[in-house]
Amino acid sequence: MAAHPAGPYSTYRLFEWCMATMMILIAVTLAMPGDTMERAALRPIAEMGATEENMALFFGAVGVLRVMALYLNGHINNIVVGPKGAYIRAVGAAAGCFIMGQLTGALVFDAFKADAPSFVIPVFGTLAGFEALSVYIAALDGVSRKSRIGKALDQLERVVG
Repeated sequence: MAAHPAGPYSTYRLFEWCMATMMILIAVTLAMPGDTMERAALRPIAEMGATEENMALFFGAVGVLRVMALYLNGHINNIVVGPKGAYIRAVGAAAGCFIMGQLTGALVFDAFKADAPSFVIPVFGTLAGFEALSVYIAALDGVSRKSRIGKALDQLERVVG
């Protein structure tokens, strides 16, 4: 299989790249002039106390952190990065799962008061579910990297004596 342009370890992490990019774009959208949170689909979230500034800061910080972790995880030798990059990916996915779950919950709660549920509920719910899966995959990747590094260091010590 040819190397992926995002790095040799990025071939099976495209959903993580998608979510990281989406988080950065959501942050940019929220930072634009106007009151995005007052739109019909997001009004329940604004009523719970979320401000555009707080949401933009959260999405931007987590998105940038995830992009950096994915890039470094894909381009730097495992011995140098070790499992830290995978664990940073897991934390970023957990943060994404949490916020997408919160958004889903707010819209589900609002659906009981409204005449009809929001069209965005299944979108946010699906993203939350796959973010939970990304947490699991990244944590397994960290454990795998840790064990490979340990084995490689043991073999190196045997050779060096």
